[in-house]
Amino acid sequence: MGEVNGSCLNPKQWTDHLYVTMFSFIFLLGLLFNTLALVFFFRFTKIRSQTTVYMKNLACADLLLVASLPVRILYYVDRRTLPPLLCELTGLVFLVNMYGSIFFLTCISLDRCVAICFPMKSRVNSLRGQAKWISAGVWLLVVGASIPPYLLIRKPGNATDECQLCFHQRPSYVTNPATVVPTLLVGYGFPLSTILVCSLALLRGVRRSSAARMDYVDWRKIRNMVAANVVIFVICFLPYHTVLLLYVAAPGQERALGASYRVTISVACLNAIFDPLAYYFATETFQKSVGMKALRNALTSNTDSVDCNNRSLSPPRAKPDAGTRKGRT
Repeated sequence: MGEVNGSCLNPKQWTDHLYVTMFSFIFLLGLLFNTLALVFFFRFTKIRSQTTVYMKNLACADLLLVASLPVRILYYVDRRTLPPLLCELTGLVFLVNMYGSIFFLTCISLDRCVAICFPMKSRVNSLRGQAKWISAGVWLLVVGASIPPYLLIRKPGNATDECQLCFHQRPSYVTNPATVVPTLLVGYGFPLSTILVCSLALLRGVRRSSAARMDYVDWRKIRNMVAANVVIFVICFLPYHTVLLLYVAAPGQERALGASYRVTISVACLNAIFDPLAYYFATETFQKSVGMKALRNALTSNTDSVDCNNRSLSPPRAKPDAGTRKGRT
């Protein structure tokens, strides 16, 4: 399997074994974790918050990516010739998953922030109630923005029609300067900024709340949850977008960037494993250990209302009986 279409050499490389191992690892764990997450959300949980709507869609996006990984594994096993359409569809699934994950993680972060920081705003709550429609909009956005590379990358007379290297050819459309700029700004820069702002606002709101002062909320656990989400977001998606930027900033380094591009794709696929951590932290910390309803009530209460509640919960004083009153008189 060293030739492609009988004329183009496609020799195996030592990195192929690493790709096979990594994609196999992601396939097995991603399939297990996300399947269990969907079973949990649809059958065993009574949670019906808006955040879980986004998490269900995130799990579906991850399973879509996991389903495409056997194609990459098959290619790197012996560099066999694959149909060009299959290669392009696999790349399309990758883009849909990556940007779907980015926007759904952003929606989760934004939803948690507004639920805690603006619990009594009716307009905010009505907007949160549109989670299903917002999720549908995310799918339309990521699919609509990801399809053009696979409609325009193959043109009549293009060399890739004669020498199809599948996952080793230059990503010509996604590295085009006209495409890179909006991708970096809208596809990564804006979501990252939103997540950072929401995370800081959430931490500030929880730490200053009466709930944290009265130990209703483990502030350190929430801080670790927010930090984990940000770190996962940066580790999985920043390398890929950095390489896209370098394609524009250093056009003479395409060979080296090609290897880096393939590595960053495998790193980005790790989000299929890391995303279930977001499910766990979001449900365990906010909905089981803390309780969203209790947290909202605690955040909107002041010290006076807390004192009133404490007085109302204190046991009533025993009334003196008739004999005691007579004795005192």
